[in-house]
Amino acid sequence: MASPPYMSSRSPPPLQHPKPTHPAYPPPEPPHTPTGGSAHSSPYSQAQRISQDGYIRYSSPPVGEQQTTASTSSSSFGAYGGGVQNQRAGYPAGTPGVGVGPAPGPQGYSSMNNVNAFGTWPGMNDATAQMGVQFGKSAVAAGQEYVEKNFTRYLPSHLIKVSFSVTNSYVLNKLRLVLFPWRHKPWSRQVKRSSENGAMEGWQAPRDDINAPDLYIPTMALVTYTLLSALASGLQSRFHPEVLGLSLSKALAVVTLEFCAIKLGSYLLDVRGGGASGVELIGYGGYKFVGIIVVIIVSMLGFGRLVCGAVFVYTFGANAFFLLRSLKYVLLPDASVSTVTTTLSHSQRSRRVHFLFFMAMSQVLWMFWLSRV
Repeated sequence: MASPPYMSSRSPPPLQHPKPTHPAYPPPEPPHTPTGGSAHSSPYSQAQRISQDGYIRYSSPPVGEQQTTASTSSSSFGAYGGGVQNQRAGYPAGTPGVGVGPAPGPQGYSSMNNVNAFGTWPGMNDATAQMGVQFGKSAVAAGQEYVEKNFTRYLPSHLIKVSFSVTNSYVLNKLRLVLFPWRHKPWSRQVKRSSENGAMEGWQAPRDDINAPDLYIPTMALVTYTLLSALASGLQSRFHPEVLGLSLSKALAVVTLEFCAIKLGSYLLDVRGGGASGVELIGYGGYKFVGIIVVIIVSMLGFGRLVCGAVFVYTFGANAFFLLRSLKYVLLPDASVSTVTTTLSHSQRSRRVHFLFFMAMSQVLWMFWLSRV
């Protein structure tokens, strides 16, 4: 049977994938680098292959040329990126001034650029960094406030300034008082009163009251003691730089222990209204170095053990008597100038006197230990 005339016995041709019609623009060749006569002078001439259908194919460079191609890749990246951007924008690859610069890389590459350029971690924005800086400032401010609050509680800064504000006449009279306290009178401190109503405002400054403790003489005596200890060690042919640090550490340890002992005794004995601050207690404990300096000088002059022993006994007695008369107004405050009116029983007064005597007699141990240089 014959087929109708409108029907054809031939089947339609098979479908084919359309070929791209745009011409292939290979990237420009980077400048040749001297590689010692290598056959492959450019990494992109080895890494890129253009197929017959117009697509650009890429392959990894040989293993032996990885180190060589690393330096040339960075130099040719700008030219290659510019050509790719020009192709994407519809401009020829060689158009000047268009698409200049490297092509935008992936997100991980930009994060690493941020790390290297600005020193921040990936994912950390300006708000996070600012929050961290603000938290650090708040922590530092809180620490400074805590230190100042607890430091000024025992060592007020204004009292430290007043304790160092002394005159030459005060220093000479105070040294004479520390070394020869036997006939000094009176021992009571002078009160500073208000000019308006006559109320008690505190105690007179050291430069206006010989009985007021200062920090200038104890500090200078501490420094002098440290230097004399090093000098005495040098005269005995056993000097070492550690002698300076050891002498200073011993002296500061003694002063700190005495300060803690007096504060603990005042707390246990319920001493109130004594009018002595931490600065004044440190000043009282630092006057012992005046007598220690005298003992070290006498021993360095070579007067013999008998003379040195006699000088040590005298300086110890002078310092003990000085502390007895000075600390009496701390542990046994005068009711006429005390800010807190208290009535002491016989047992309370006896315990305070015993503690005062113990603190005075303990000077023999500290002075003997420190004078052995």
